[in-house]
Amino acid sequence: MRFRAKAAAVFVAAMTGSAAVAQAASGSAGFSSPPVTSPPVTSPPVSTPPLSSTGPQVRLNAPVPTDQLMDSGLAAFHRGDHVEARRLFRQLAQRGVPAAETLLGTMAANGQGGAQDDAVAAAWFLRAARRGYAPAQMALADSFSRGRGVKQDRARAMQLARAAADQGQPGAAQIVARHGSPQHVALVVARRP
Repeated sequence: MRFRAKAAAVFVAAMTGSAAVAQAASGSAGFSSPPVTSPPVTSPPVSTPPLSSTGPQVRLNAPVPTDQLMDSGLAAFHRGDHVEARRLFRQLAQRGVPAAETLLGTMAANGQGGAQDDAVAAAWFLRAARRGYAPAQMALADSFSRGRGVKQDRARAMQLARAAADQGQPGAAQIVARHGSPQHVALVVARRP
């Protein structure tokens, strides 16, 4: 225990450049070893910003939590500020949030917050669908079924609709029923909760 106290005092002395503190620590610790003296350590002055009188400093680059960013994006969307909603959803898409990618696709398909572009919409849907996100699989199935933004491919639409239906996505069974076999439709409907 005494060694820890001495080591702490020597550390403080080395950091402050005070040989007297180191000598006092070595003498008061009851050791017979010669006093430890360290050359003064000079370090560059550290400048700290003054604290504001209104409270603690806020770190400006702190990442916004994903759920808070999603709530802000949805609020912007619902109040009709689609440009802001797109900006926030893009931040979420950069984090790999498939719901944001799907919303960006929907906004691109509808021309909300920017030009209407079915190809961009399909690209966003594809990105989220590859993550296994059922709403994106449904939206991409619809794009392939109608040929919106992608070459029409009913087989691919069925594949995506089945994947979404297997996850219980509402509306997927209807697409499967429209384009699929009756046996698969019965199987999909039986699996839904």
